[in-house]
Amino acid sequence: MLDIRRLQILKTLELEGTMTAAAAKLHMTTSAVSQQLAVLEREAGLPLLVRAGRNVRLTDAGAMLVDHFGRIASEVEAAEANLKKFHTDVRGRMAISAFPSFCSTVLPAAVMALQSSYPLLDVTVSDLEPGETVAQLRAGQIDIAVVDDLHEIQDEGLVKTVLARDEIILCLPRDRKAAEVVALADYAGERWILDQEGSVFEQFVRQTCRDAGFEPNVIANCRNLMATLGLVRGGLGVALMSELNLGRETEDLLVRRVEPGCGRNIIVLNRKASRESPAVAAVVEELRKATDARPKA
Repeated sequence: MLDIRRLQILKTLELEGTMTAAAAKLHMTTSAVSQQLAVLEREAGLPLLVRAGRNVRLTDAGAMLVDHFGRIASEVEAAEANLKKFHTDVRGRMAISAFPSFCSTVLPAAVMALQSSYPLLDVTVSDLEPGETVAQLRAGQIDIAVVDDLHEIQDEGLVKTVLARDEIILCLPRDRKAAEVVALADYAGERWILDQEGSVFEQFVRQTCRDAGFEPNVIANCRNLMATLGLVRGGLGVALMSELNLGRETEDLLVRRVEPGCGRNIIVLNRKASRESPAVAAVVEELRKATDARPKA
């Protein structure tokens, strides 16, 4: 009989591409991964892998097994979720991933509330960009993903819950004067500080400026929010940023909503097979509460 754990290793190898990367993802040694896959090949009675240097690809038989594993794992997860309904408390392990700005601002409050309310629930956290986090959600490596709708998300087989609207706001040096709501077009002549060049958020800001009738004069691209805020603080330019980033780091800056308004939806994803899980419901509820409690401009 085929072993489901070995099928999971095969699936991880397909995603990661090398034995070393798969071993790191599974917290195993490379030799242990190789040995388990050799056993799986003996169980199948067919070659499942084709090696080309350090990279490994699946044979047609291996790809077929991985396809079956996806359905098997979904059924097992659904069975586990249904079993959990018989428990009167929330328990077990829950792996959550969120995009970095949410992970550093909203998620800590949700995790603290979960730890206080559900001591039998073991929560782990990772900060990943939406594309990577959805891939890990589908692979079963995380249980709940917090993403935004600036990224294209294929949500087939997933449950999607919109947590909140995240407004995009204008960040200015403290000594500037501005109305409570500003027209973005009035800042066409400013120098602009944008996110990392080529990132989804950078492209979103560029398009937002174009929609307001101008091409931004970009004098800096920063992958780090603190760098962006520091440059704004120093008077080098202005920036659009997520309302999620409001807090202690922006207290000495001027932040304003913009007209026309722009923003993104914050979304929680989980696999359909886990929708009956009390733990999933508890996590989604605490994420909603923490999101609603965040500072707003």
